[in-house]
Amino acid sequence: MFKNRMMTLLILCSLIIGACKPNSEVRSSLSAVLSELTGTVDAKQAEESSFAPVTKDYVLNENGQIQTADDGRVRLDLSSGTIVRVSPSSIFTLTSNDEVEGGLATKIKLEIGKVFIILNGGSADVETPSGVASVRGSYMKVEVDPETGNVYVTCLEGNCSATNPAGTVNFGAGERTILFQQDPATGNWTLPIVEPMTPEEFQEWLDENPEAQELFNQAMSTMTALAEPTEPSATEPAATATEVPATEESNACFQIIQPANGSSLPGMGRIAFEWETQPGAQKYIVTFTDQNGYRGIIETTETSMEKFIEILPNGGDYSWAVTSYGEDGNEICTTESASFSKPASEPTPKPTKVKEDKPDEPKDPEATAPPCDPYMYYCP
Repeated sequence: MFKNRMMTLLILCSLIIGACKPNSEVRSSLSAVLSELTGTVDAKQAEESSFAPVTKDYVLNENGQIQTADDGRVRLDLSSGTIVRVSPSSIFTLTSNDEVEGGLATKIKLEIGKVFIILNGGSADVETPSGVASVRGSYMKVEVDPETGNVYVTCLEGNCSATNPAGTVNFGAGERTILFQQDPATGNWTLPIVEPMTPEEFQEWLDENPEAQELFNQAMSTMTALAEPTEPSATEPAATATEVPATEESNACFQIIQPANGSSLPGMGRIAFEWETQPGAQKYIVTFTDQNGYRGIIETTETSMEKFIEILPNGGDYSWAVTSYGEDGNEICTTESASFSKPASEPTPKPTKVKEDKPDEPKDPEATAPPCDPYMYYCP
């Protein structure tokens, strides 16, 4: 009996001692599978001393590095579910993956070049020579300029932040900031400033990320390109409004709330479009018409939406109206049209190296004419 009591006492002591030990940090092994390789892509694991060419399905382990040549691109599917796309002329390190409250915190390092991060939950920190860029829950681009050392960060969706010794700024969908390199003369740092993304930066996301195209399509709902307006055909069905019983209540149609008729909108940024609820409506079709008669359509089940006004890049006058449809798919009624105007959404290029002055050359008017903007859902 004495022996049994001693054994029980020892077990209790061991349990108590174990419970008093501090919790060790929970780590999740980080790795990435390579795919969609183009051009020259080299890699090296943490224990290796030099880079070597790699191919599809190569697995990069924690603290491994990727190096792309001027023509090199690669997609990395991280074990956490996050996607990282590495652009040409980049050096990228897969640093760590820690379990934190709310998901996984992925840390990577970008010495030079550009990466696009498409998160699948959790958060990601990108260490650069000029500061740290962070994103929680969605899409962020980080680019280190090889000449200036400045870091350009765009946040397509989600909650982003940028930090350097001068401070931290938080920014969100459709916004950008610059982490300026430390001033070599004074040793001072510049606090990042948040501003809207340019149309050029939106297009960069679309050009280099199929995932962003899906997001952009979702943001634009079911916007489609239509031809120039034509007269209704002889076979077009008559308006269903005539089939509704002629009572004051049933013939009442909902109205547009905002933007107010005649509004002047900015050339960039999110704009809220809102209308009243139509009784019996299951969906709404929003139609935008420009001053040349071209139209674009968005379908939604909500009575409001926020869209980047860059989807309408041309300056000028626009009209818009909302049509409601019932559960049977038939049209109920259409609001009165409202109008707004906006300036052209001109891209603002990032600073570039100053080039030597050259004599002016004759310009071909056709060559200098602006191309059809890829953000247009129609092109005249």
